[in-house]
Order: sequence, then structure tokens, then C-alpha cells
Amino acid sequence: MCRSVRWLTLLMILAACRETRPDSGGAGAPDVATRAGGAELEDSQPGIEFEARRLIPGVRAQISEIESPEGATEGNITAFRNGVSRLANAMEADLNRVGAGDIGSFSGLSDSVLREIGGGASDPPDLSPEKARQAASQVERLIGIYEEQMRKAVH
Repeated sequence: MCRSVRWLTLLMILAACRETRPDSGGAGAPDVATRAGGAELEDSQPGIEFEARRLIPGVRAQISEIESPEGATEGNITAFRNGVSRLANAMEADLNRVGAGDIGSFSGLSDSVLREIGGGASDPPDLSPEKARQAASQVERLIGIYEEQMRKAVH
């Protein structure tokens, strides 16, 4: 009996601590003012949330880290590899959502970058700092293509 009371109490506490969203005045409308970057995209596409837009600042921060000589550590390079892999998948999904998924330049560059930096998180981090810096410039190009295609899709 004591155990069930503990579980019930724990469940009630968890339910009470759930994050609640402040009423933004819109009945179910997304709060685009608090989102990072590209508010015009979310605003013009109600109900669609673009995942890559919120990942780009993190990948750019990782690029800044690996571009500095003391920041190109094994941990930062591994974080960069994982972040780029996740970002590339998110950008491809976003482009498909807006109907711009058949872009040869994006797919070709994305595949090239992912091959160069290595596979998934389980692969050993054998990416040298020099190759990581080269890949970083390709990632910036990839982000540029993504942003350009998303702008075109909106207008």
C-alpha cells in the first residue's frame, strides 16, 4: 500500500511540474516571436515547424570552435560531426516540407560533406582538425543553399 501511495504522489508531482505554455493570445497559434531565426517562414506556413532553423546556430558555434587552433579538440570535432549529421537531415526534411526537396546541388553537397566527416556517432573520431575545418566551409555553403531555397519557397 505504501508503495502505491509513493507512486501516486510521484505522478501527481510530475503532472503538476509539467511545463505550461503562457497564453500568447492566439488560440493554438504558434508563438513565432520566441523562435530563433526565420520567423517569416513559420508565420507564412502555419502548423509547420522548421527544425533546421533552430539547429543552425549550434552548428555555427561548433564551426567557430573547430576553426580556432585550441578549439579543434577530439570532443569538439565529434560534436561537430554529430551536429552536422543532424542538421543535414533536418534541412533535407524542411526542404521536402516546402516542396523544394529535388535540389541537386543541396543533395550532392550534403552527401559529400557527410561522407567526408564520417558516419554516425558510433564511428571513431578519425577526422583531423584540418579536414574538419575544410568540411566547415562546405557546411556553411550547405546552410547558404538551404536558406536560399527556403526563401524561394516562401515567396
